[in-house]
Amino acid sequence: VRDLRIDLLRGVAIVFVLVNHLQLTSLLQGATQEAVGMVSGAEFFVLLSGLVLAMVYRPKIAREGIVPAGRLILRRAGKIYLAALVIVITLGLLALIPGLNVTPATTFTDEGTGAAGTAATGRVYDLYAGFDRLLQYPVDASVFADILLLRMGPWQVNILGFYVVMLVVSPLILWALARRLWPLVLAVSWVVYSIQFFTRIRVLPSQFEDSFPLLTWQVLFVTGMVAGFHRHRVVEWFGTRLGRALIAVCAVTALLLALWSWNNPYLSSSLDLRLDLVPEASFGAVYSAAFERTYLDPGRILNVLVLLVTAYGLLTVLWRPIDRAVGWFFTPLGQTTLYVFIVQLILVLIVANIPVLSLGDVWINTAANIVILALVWIMVRKRVLFGVIPR
Repeated sequence: VRDLRIDLLRGVAIVFVLVNHLQLTSLLQGATQEAVGMVSGAEFFVLLSGLVLAMVYRPKIAREGIVPAGRLILRRAGKIYLAALVIVITLGLLALIPGLNVTPATTFTDEGTGAAGTAATGRVYDLYAGFDRLLQYPVDASVFADILLLRMGPWQVNILGFYVVMLVVSPLILWALARRLWPLVLAVSWVVYSIQFFTRIRVLPSQFEDSFPLLTWQVLFVTGMVAGFHRHRVVEWFGTRLGRALIAVCAVTALLLALWSWNNPYLSSSLDLRLDLVPEASFGAVYSAAFERTYLDPGRILNVLVLLVTAYGLLTVLWRPIDRAVGWFFTPLGQTTLYVFIVQLILVLIVANIPVLSLGDVWINTAANIVILALVWIMVRKRVLFGVIPR
């Protein structure tokens, strides 16, 4: 049985991701870029993906055992990997067409939040370096390795490689959870996170390791899996007196972190409203020490967890009015996040080839964001290419 509250939250997360990937200076960009705390849609996307995976496959494991469930998971991992390969190759071929602007997807401008640190701010990376070797004769075999290992590809969807790896290892995690070894699962996950936090070990050559280091981001996915596998017990515990007290603490913490985030001196547009209660230097120092994104500083993980508990609690108490107000829009998107995630790349390319959207007009770009979100919603409702694009 689906939990529509989680579907709605996933819908909100994927909208945040889509708006930020379009890179249009707009009101929506300001509202979705660390405006509800020191978090982005990506953290929620990963955490909720692990949660939903465990929710879906726990009943299958109970009915059929871990082996049949594991086969289904590995089959899905294969589909996502194939989709990633198709995207990489298709976009690479499109980049060879004269006059077609695909640079927003084939290059990446460092904002100083990646593995290279703040010193790399402004640096432009060619994400398809060497792809044209496919057209040479004889073909350089190393280009096939780059493609198969997902060393190249559009940055907007590079997290697909991360999901493939996590799906491959998830049957083992589910096996352990089915044997009530959840404390061991959490302990191992957090130890691995701590190791990479201090050592910055890079496990795979894949591009996603630059933005979503595997040993770091797995902690959100695995923590989500543990919570999803024991969802009924977790929800029941939060209904106790101690659980309700913790929800209150989470709500206050989430509110304080949101207020803190509104002091971020970064402005996405001239209409972006920010508080000026914290000196820029002080904000930057705290952010660098506790809220950096790539290696998921502890403050950022705390923020995403307390915000999730708060949002889920709020949806539980006020489900009917919230569902009537926004559920019709967010819930369908949350039920088809992989589809939306893949479709967004097409929209990014369309936006890149509309000259008026490169002028930086906030109102025009805001209107464009709204039109694009409406288009995605219609595509989901009409099930456009559902037989081709994974969901």
